[in-house]
Amino acid sequence: MKERVKMFLFARWIATCYADTHLDGKMKCEHDEGFNSSDAMSVLNRENGYWYKEQLEHFEKVVYPNYEKNGSVEDTKEFLEK
Repeated sequence: MKERVKMFLFARWIATCYADTHLDGKMKCEHDEGFNSSDAMSVLNRENGYWYKEQLEHFEKVVYPNYEKNGSVEDTKEFLEK
């Protein structure tokens, strides 16, 4: 169950932080001048495995311990058990 809780929280965290960010073909963010929306993709679709690995390491070292302290881990465990 611990692995499912961690996977659920990581997926939620990554989506919350990055899912609404888009980059165009020149890697300009939607907030940058000259952003071309016609060839934009979600940043999550433009990243490689190394980026995901870095995010996972940050999540495990910083974010997840905070989730343990603030009760999110236990809340998620209870939610997934329903």
